[in-house]
Amino acid sequence: MQLLQYTLLTFIVAFFLQYWVLSVITSKRPQNTVGKFYLSMISASIMGILEVMIYDSYKNVVSVFFYLFLVLTLYLFIYLFKQQIGIDDVDYLKQMMESHSREMLLSQMAAEKTTNIQVKRIANGVIERRKRDIDVIDKMLDDDSKKAPVTKKNLFTYLNVREEPKEKPKNFSMSSL
Repeated sequence: MQLLQYTLLTFIVAFFLQYWVLSVITSKRPQNTVGKFYLSMISASIMGILEVMIYDSYKNVVSVFFYLFLVLTLYLFIYLFKQQIGIDDVDYLKQMMESHSREMLLSQMAAEKTTNIQVKRIANGVIERRKRDIDVIDKMLDDDSKKAPVTKKNLFTYLNVREEPKEKPKNFSMSSL
């Protein structure tokens, strides 16, 4: 019974740390997403396995049932994440928003602390690109909440670019004159 309590506590704490605390620390815009849930369950499963290993080493036992359950849980969530089951466009966009926010925060810290002009230029470039990306994602999520379908034409509108022509122009060379 004691192993079950230790393992559950470790699992819950590891999940909470991975899902919420690390997101709050590393991103200005933490999001609730299915993909992040899967990754947090993977992390919690690994921590649960390590807890069982530590317990077993102190007690000189092998807790086969716990290993089997945790490894199957680990495999299940790896499979769900790799196959992107339950992850739709909105979930993907939210994951990208959190990821871009994390990149911006890291780049802002680098730009403030570095004396290297090239590093500062790269960091500022990342910040500008990610601001634009987050603005596009915000617009898409806002439109999704209004149930506007995202089509190829709408996507080009979001990105403020013209749709590519259907036919590419033939190559022009001096020899063709």
